[in-house]
Amino acid sequence: MRKLLLTTTLALPLTFGAALAQDTAPAADPAMEPADSAPMADPGAAPATDPMAETTTEPMEEETDAAEAAAAASAAEKVEVEQAANEWRLDWITGTNVTSPDGETIGAISDLIMDGETGEMKAAIIGVGGFLGIGEKQIALPWADLTVNSDAQEITSDLTQEEAEAAPEYVFRDQAAAAGDMADPAMGTAPAADPMATGTAPAADPMATEPAADPMATEPATDPMATEPADDMGAETPAPAN
Repeated sequence: MRKLLLTTTLALPLTFGAALAQDTAPAADPAMEPADSAPMADPGAAPATDPMAETTTEPMEEETDAAEAAAAASAAEKVEVEQAANEWRLDWITGTNVTSPDGETIGAISDLIMDGETGEMKAAIIGVGGFLGIGEKQIALPWADLTVNSDAQEITSDLTQEEAEAAPEYVFRDQAAAAGDMADPAMGTAPAADPMATGTAPAADPMATEPAADPMATEPATDPMATEPADDMGAETPAPAN
């Protein structure tokens, strides 16, 4: 009986202390608890595909490809794609020598004249005579009278060397001014004169007047001591009267 009471007496303080400690422990602050985090992604796993990126990229690429294909088809109908076997480049023709029927060189083609309305080639300009381009004259041979062979590497004419030297020189015209550079015929009045270009003579600069004569530069007065002495020695002394 005594042991039972002694055991009960020792157990009560321990039980009471544990209960007191449990009651006095601070409650956990919900604000301090970390938010629920998503589970850690596996580094080795492939990233998830964004469904919005797939739905927006593919239609844009399809629209771009369709626009490029339409532009290419439209351009193919408006441009020339390949040079034909019977077509020549102008730089093949310019610089090529033109020969006479007997094989003499008349001159080299320096320019071409074409019809601005029909686009037809009208004439070839050839430099005749001179030496190294100095003193030569320019004559025009009708394009229809020229025979072009071997992709414009050989050009012949029915004009002889003598006829080429005696032919009149071709007269070029001046190129017309662009529409924006032409004067308006309604504006027939002459442009206002530049006030700085008026014909009135500018006022004389008072600072540019001739300086007054230097008083030190005037001729000195005649020195009275420098006057010529009377020539008494040369004058005859009258003889005294008897």
